[in-house]
Amino acid sequence: MSEKRRGVIFCGYQGKWNEYLEKRLQTDPTVTLTAIGRNRYELLGYLRKRKDIEIVKLETRYMKNREKGMGVKVTVRRLSEVIS
Repeated sequence: MSEKRRGVIFCGYQGKWNEYLEKRLQTDPTVTLTAIGRNRYELLGYLRKRKDIEIVKLETRYMKNREKGMGVKVTVRRLSEVIS
């Protein structure tokens, strides 16, 4: 099944996306996450702190409704070996 068919993880303000990300990284080679507004800073900060996750692709764009602000779409994968 392709990545598009599995769906992306939407990073909401409740913070449950951390759990979904961990579960999906156990089984899938790559995972796609999306976030808008202030949540995108939380997402990028979390991914930057994690040494075992690599950002493969990063896209930004304005939402169709400009009031929602800019959105971010990140594709990540787990590194097989943690680099110190």
